[in-house]
Amino acid sequence: MRRTLVLFSLLSFSVSAAVKKPVDELARYRSEVMQMGARLSTLEKEIANKNDLYVTSLTQIKQFESDVKLYRDELKKKRKELHKAQLENKSILQSYLLESESESSELWQRKVHLELLKKAQDKLIQTESELTNFDKKVIEFDEKLLALRNNEEELGEVIKELENRKKSTMDSYLAKVDEKKKLEKKVLSQKLTTRIAKVKKQLSRAPIVVTKPDRYFGRPVDDYLSFTPSPKGVTFKYQATQPVKAVGSGKIVFAGDLSSYGQVVLIDHGEEIRTVLLGKMNIKVKKNDLVNDGDILAYTVNDSKEAQNLYFEVRKKNTAQNTILWLDQNGVSKI
Repeated sequence: MRRTLVLFSLLSFSVSAAVKKPVDELARYRSEVMQMGARLSTLEKEIANKNDLYVTSLTQIKQFESDVKLYRDELKKKRKELHKAQLENKSILQSYLLESESESSELWQRKVHLELLKKAQDKLIQTESELTNFDKKVIEFDEKLLALRNNEEELGEVIKELENRKKSTMDSYLAKVDEKKKLEKKVLSQKLTTRIAKVKKQLSRAPIVVTKPDRYFGRPVDDYLSFTPSPKGVTFKYQATQPVKAVGSGKIVFAGDLSSYGQVVLIDHGEEIRTVLLGKMNIKVKKNDLVNDGDILAYTVNDSKEAQNLYFEVRKKNTAQNTILWLDQNGVSKI
């Protein structure tokens, strides 16, 4: 007995040491995942900000294009007015010259034509000035429009570069999350081994069973976040939809809703041994169906963002067992 206790102590120490390294590595992975998540959040905010600027730039470009069109239309109008004023000025000048050269023309007639000529000249100067101002305005708007278009192109390139960085970061993030999940499963498995080792130590004072048990059960789900053993059953916490499997061959004795417990599947494995599965499930079997180890009984259901629970229990002679002991592939269960 003393030798057995020493062996179990050594086993516990070895398992604890084996668990510590993955746990430390898991903590590092979790920290890296959080940092990468923060980087993704920052990138998304920056992209959203640049997109807002891009939309604003497009709106400004549209407005400037409209303004430029108005000024160009007005510029055409002013050019027509200038051409008309030039023709009028030329006509009045010709009349004035003819009046000046004619001996029969009166002085007052020449004065009238001279006055008309001055007014036409003033109008021509004013029209030329307005045309010059509109030319400057059009050039100014063209320059602003060009600057806005250049800014739009630069923003487009920046957004494209940010999107590429986001994609690269997202790929790294998803890979890191996948590695973290694998490590979490490894740590959970090692914690289970450690817990079983402790139970073995507690049971070491009991009479030694020479004959090795001939049965153990696997786990009904593969992808779970954590598990919590109780003196009777084991509760698996899961997030994703996944198959719920039979842990051994047997006959379905119940499949469906059971009062306020929820969805229940009960399998009779013979030798007065039964397994119970309880939780949110989409059941695929019915009463009296025969199933084999690993057959799909149902699919888990998660209708919220919160993790859900699947309860698993082993019963013998209609009495709940310490189910976690039945999950040890080395045969800790007492059949």
